Amino acid sequence: MIVVSNHARLRQAQRNLSDDEVAFIMRHGRRIRSGGVLHIFLGRRDIPNDRATFQKYHHLEGATLVINDTGATPVLITVYRNRRALRDIRRKQKYDRSAGKTWADV
Repeated sequence: MIVVSNHARLRQAQRNLSDDEVAFIMRHGRRIRSGGVLHIFLGRRDIPNDRATFQKYHHLEGATLVINDTGATPVLITVYRNRRALRDIRRKQKYDRSAGKTWADV
């Protein structure tokens, strides 16, 4: 069970993503923890190769979910599309939650 913020609902509608497509991204996407949140990125290699599934979901390539999973229930913060997002996510500053500062400050 995941809670969807109002901002995420708005972005989901703007990017024409259904709840089914968000669930698909959550199931098949790569999980990267960066910037104090969990990013789930769906790349071309993450989409199953069978023809029917690929044809149905190939347009989701590059979709990314940003989830805050620190509380009792995870919260979907926002949704965006960027095929090169994986590179940007990996470059984000790591965040030390216990001290409330980035690793560069340590």
